[in-house]
Amino acid sequence: MYTELFKKNHGSILKYLTKLGRKSAIYSECRKGLGPLFPDKDFYVYATEAEIAIVLIDSGSAGRYAEKDEMVWDLALTCELFRHRFMRLSKHVPQTFGVLVTADHVADTDEMRIVWEALDIAVIGNVDGFDHLTLPVNPDSELSIAFPLQFLYQAEFAEADLAFAEYSLISLIDPDITQDERTEEMNYLKEEFCLE
Repeated sequence: MYTELFKKNHGSILKYLTKLGRKSAIYSECRKGLGPLFPDKDFYVYATEAEIAIVLIDSGSAGRYAEKDEMVWDLALTCELFRHRFMRLSKHVPQTFGVLVTADHVADTDEMRIVWEALDIAVIGNVDGFDHLTLPVNPDSELSIAFPLQFLYQAEFAEADLAFAEYSLISLIDPDITQDERTEEMNYLKEEFCLE
C-alpha cells in the first residue's frame, strides 16, 4: 500500500482507496476521531499484517490555499503513537504511515515533500468528491490485524507517550543525526519516559 499511496495524486487517490476498501485481505474501516490529537476528524484505516495506512480526510474548501503543517505533524505523531504502542504489544510491528487527503491546495508542497516523506506522510491536495464521501470498507474481525487495531483505538496515551513520539519524529528529520545516534537517543528516551 505504501508505495502505491505515495504515488497517488488528486485525480487517483479516491479511486485507489475505493479499490483498497474492496479487498478481502485488507482490513479497513471508517472512523470518526482517532487518537488524542484528532477527536473529531474523519479517518479511513487500511491494515494488513505488514502495513497500516491511516488516511485523514480533510474536506477543506476546494481551491483554497492552506497551510497544513500542523495537521501533517499531528498525523505523523498519531502514526508514531500507534507504532510505539504496537511495539509494546508485539515483536512484529507493521509499517505505520499516514496520508492526508484534502480539498485544499496545500501550501509549500514541493518544499515540504522531503520532510513529509521522512515522516512517512503523503499529502494529497486539490481532491474533489468530498460531498457525502462514503468509501467501501472491509471491517472483517476475522482478519488477524483486527484485534490489535481495536486495542490501539481504545488505548489512552499519556504525556510521556506524546513526548517520546515527538522526540522520535524530530530525530527522523534532523539531518545531522546518524542512525547509531538515533538508536542511542531512542533507547535513552525509552528509559527516560519509562516506555519499556
